[in-house]
Amino acid sequence: MEEHPDSALQILQKLPPEKYSSDASRALFGILLFQALDKNYLPLQPDSLINFSIDYYLKQKDEKYLAIAYFYKGRKLYSQKEYEKATKEFLSSIENCTNNTNNLLLGKNYSDLAAISFMQKENIEARKKYLKASSIFNKAKRPEFVLNEFLNIGQTYVVEKKYNIARLYYKKVYLLSTDSFTLGTALAEIGTSYYKNDQYDSSLYYYKQSFTYPIREGSLAIRYYTLAGVFYNISQYDSASFYALKSMKYPAGFHVKKECCRIVVNAAYNRKDMKTMNKYMSKYQECTDSVRVIESQTKAVVIEKQHNSKTETAAVKQNLTLYTLLLTASILIILIIGVYLYHRNKLRKQQIENCKLELDSKQVFVSQSISTKIEELKSIQTKTRRNAQPDDRLKLSKELYNNALHIDNWDVFSSEMNHAFNNIVDKLHTDHPALSRKEISWCCLHLLDISNVDRVLLLETTTEGLYKLKQRIAQKLNLVSTKELDTYLRNKAASRN
Repeated sequence: MEEHPDSALQILQKLPPEKYSSDASRALFGILLFQALDKNYLPLQPDSLINFSIDYYLKQKDEKYLAIAYFYKGRKLYSQKEYEKATKEFLSSIENCTNNTNNLLLGKNYSDLAAISFMQKENIEARKKYLKASSIFNKAKRPEFVLNEFLNIGQTYVVEKKYNIARLYYKKVYLLSTDSFTLGTALAEIGTSYYKNDQYDSSLYYYKQSFTYPIREGSLAIRYYTLAGVFYNISQYDSASFYALKSMKYPAGFHVKKECCRIVVNAAYNRKDMKTMNKYMSKYQECTDSVRVIESQTKAVVIEKQHNSKTETAAVKQNLTLYTLLLTASILIILIIGVYLYHRNKLRKQQIENCKLELDSKQVFVSQSISTKIEELKSIQTKTRRNAQPDDRLKLSKELYNNALHIDNWDVFSSEMNHAFNNIVDKLHTDHPALSRKEISWCCLHLLDISNVDRVLLLETTTEGLYKLKQRIAQKLNLVSTKELDTYLRNKAASRN
């Protein structure tokens, strides 16, 4: 498995079913198959196999194998971008790595948890876990894993624009590593740090060096994307488009695909290739929607705190049980009931408050995501609008808002506004049935802080008509004047009733 994982996988896949027909053999087979698939960078499947392994080792209370099973279940969920569920599996794996008997597995868990935090832009938390993982790998005497964590730590500094610190880590890896894959990766990361720092000549130099080393398929998408970004920024649009399209042929996250689409769209615009521009503009928007879904997941830091809280609570209850055995039956009953009711009520109140805070934060995130999407689309149209005629600019604005808000499709528009502002459309329709769709649309555009110029365009009216529309809305809402509209709508959007 360690030296020749491809051979191990072939052996496992050729085993006849009767060889692992017993529950114990089937559970072990599931772990070994997932381990072999992971080492060969292949999809981890099927779910039923690893789920059976987890159930079996739970019943057997076998912490050693249970920790391994949880880890590979987490790896599978991570590959599917289900970061909330993956975090829970990694934490369960760590919980079963008792007495640090398997430092390699423990380090991998912390490394993957760090990767999730990094994806969720929790750079400081990610760095803490990468450092912890490197320390554990050092105990396990696995220097190749330690160096990989140094590369990951460097990435957190690049995101924070601390390029000199990042390059110290990358150069340290380059000097210490004897593995050709790692050497190539270190050079590519140095190139990326120069690219992010707008030093394109240095970036190209190190990237050309990195391609002289072998590259794993999983890294090709990111390397080609970075090359595309470098060439775009030095106005070599054909090369930029070439490498962006090449990047999209390999597996990558939605963030990378989104940026590659952006580069292709802009390069196509410079070549006046409207067909390609429209095609990849659509793909760009699809990637943007996928990124929004991923970013709306609960942060790994929150899940970890909840997990640790549950573990601590369980430990406290166990200790209380041991202590109360020394008390008389009557005192025991009174104490247990009193402590149980007190902690239960306190915990429930805290859980309710936490849920409210999380819901509020997600609500803000959704509304901010819509505004961000509008700004991103505006940025993409900047060059097109600059050379467009007035009528064409109006069409571009209309197209932009239709893509971002689906303003021409009432069902989709009202659904998104309900999602963004606590069912605002349903509330206004129920509480004020006299309001028309156009008037409700004005309210939603006001909450999104859309300018009056764009409101005139979207609601197909005039400046005077927009003012009269605002007055009618205030009257239908039984307000004294239009000055009260903003406060009324924002309170309505914030209310959960």
